[in-house]
Amino acid sequence: MKRLILGSLLGLGLVACGDDTTTSGAGGGGHGGSGGSGGAPDCGVEKTAADDAAPPPISTPRWAFHPWISKDISTGDDSRDYVQGFLDRDIPVGVLVLDSPWETSYNTFEPNPSRYPEFGKMVSDFRALGVRTVVWTTQMVNTGSYDLEPGGDLYDGPSPDWDPMQRCNWFISDNHVYGWWKGQGSAVDFFNPDARVYWHRMQDRVLDLGISGFKLDFGENYIDEIPMRTADGDKTRQEYSEEYYKDFYAYGSAKVGHDEFVTMVRPYDESYIFEGRFFARPENAPVAWVGDNRRDYVGMQDALDEIMRSAVAGYVVVGSDLGGYLDRDDKDLTVKIPFDIGTFERWTALSAMTPFMQLHSRSNLTPWTTPTDADESTVTYRFWATLHEQLVPFFDSIATQAYAGSSVKMIEPLGEQADWPDDYRYILGGAFFVVPVVDGSGVRDIQFPDDADYFDMLDPAGTAIPASTLQTSVDVSDRTHIPVFIRDGAIVPLEVTNDVTPFGNAASAGARTLLVYPSTTASSFAVVAEDDSTELTVDAVRAGAMTTIGLGAHDRTVILRVRVDAAPTSVKLGAATLTVAADRATFDAATSAFFVDGGFVWIRVPSGAAGALTIE
Repeated sequence: MKRLILGSLLGLGLVACGDDTTTSGAGGGGHGGSGGSGGAPDCGVEKTAADDAAPPPISTPRWAFHPWISKDISTGDDSRDYVQGFLDRDIPVGVLVLDSPWETSYNTFEPNPSRYPEFGKMVSDFRALGVRTVVWTTQMVNTGSYDLEPGGDLYDGPSPDWDPMQRCNWFISDNHVYGWWKGQGSAVDFFNPDARVYWHRMQDRVLDLGISGFKLDFGENYIDEIPMRTADGDKTRQEYSEEYYKDFYAYGSAKVGHDEFVTMVRPYDESYIFEGRFFARPENAPVAWVGDNRRDYVGMQDALDEIMRSAVAGYVVVGSDLGGYLDRDDKDLTVKIPFDIGTFERWTALSAMTPFMQLHSRSNLTPWTTPTDADESTVTYRFWATLHEQLVPFFDSIATQAYAGSSVKMIEPLGEQADWPDDYRYILGGAFFVVPVVDGSGVRDIQFPDDADYFDMLDPAGTAIPASTLQTSVDVSDRTHIPVFIRDGAIVPLEVTNDVTPFGNAASAGARTLLVYPSTTASSFAVVAEDDSTELTVDAVRAGAMTTIGLGAHDRTVILRVRVDAAPTSVKLGAATLTVAADRATFDAATSAFFVDGGFVWIRVPSGAAGALTIE
């Protein structure tokens, strides 16, 4: 769960001060040996091959690009209703995060049977619906636990793993106990090989039940003794953080499988009283989220700042808590932040245009339970979540290329960092120009990039906006959308199954849809398959009145939506002239055909029909 800052709560008199007791092993602080009360402990731990695995080369599984949802406090029945509520409204969901509390204590990795009965069956049932389960945790093992949030659990005594771990001196700084936002506990020594193995056996308790990853929160920020003492000598907080996130990523990937497991970690993050810093290293961050932002435009700009800093630093798959997590000011928890439908809907659109889209808030909102305009909110959320879902092959392809060292960035901020506030424009995957709406004024200036012409993503006429154009006082009062443009030369793969967006309909299901914006400069795109192999290569170029699109080998139908300056009279695949369809229904029923719609021509190419398309 996103933490309530303990220091602020102490100032408000809401919790007692944490225990700062130090429990040392025998001999006063050797690491990895015996010690503690009750005689010599048994510190032998059975190892597996996965325990010594190095982190895999960084990648993000395709399933992690689907929309995520999460609640602050939930139960088994509530989680089932939550997922079903989205599915009943035809809103795509790919991942459910179970935030705290879900364990019997912090942290045991044992599902609480009264809160989540038949945990393994629930995870399996969600998987059958196409929804993966990720669970929250930290690196702390508690001597005493509590939930400050309404609806939390009560806990009796220490985590059962604390005593054997302190006996073996498997915590940092001689088993020091720290106060943090979920109680008092000790921090696992990730520099001690035996401590790591024991910690892995604890994780097995829930990994064996079918979860797909961990959301790792930053309990290490509450370690107030720096440098901290470890089995490998003194360490800074940054060194400890990087080892924490690396170990979770390495073991989970080895245990479950690289394509079946993720860690959800913080990249650059600044909130509450803590200074901004990077947490997990980019190579150990398959999914990165910036969290604990307040639910207004201040929080949105904070999130954008952190996303952009992270992108510049090399993090690829980054996003935020859609709509803002906090209903209070993160710098002053006595100040309440009211819900604003405009912020929520614009943040929904913004999140859809980042590779990681997650709905999560302290108020446990759903699009259909917003305090105002719930019907509009639901329609808006469905549109943008569906677009994000359609973009999964695009996100996956760009991420795969970025991890391989491509010059194309997933998120590329425009301007220098000092220029970002009140603006925060960025290029997404080299194809989209995204213009966040970062205040409630209803107008904003839009300075277009100087690299190419751009086209309004939702303009059916497809009219070009010249490079370097400055549009002043643009009307952005429609809170259901934000300005998004597609670059001249872009090729964007989609997975379309319905008509929620303008990019296809139910007849598109099973086909590979491609948005193509041909430029006078040749462009190309390699569409990545789920196993990261190349599914399809595409290239496009426009010369005068003729557009040529090259399609590599492909094993399913390809549907192209190609921007054109004028309605074509002829479309050929190789030497064969395609039939023009009289209407969309005829086009959808054809094996191969083309259909003109506004500033675009739709082309259907059957499976296996590789070669050059010419449009003139």
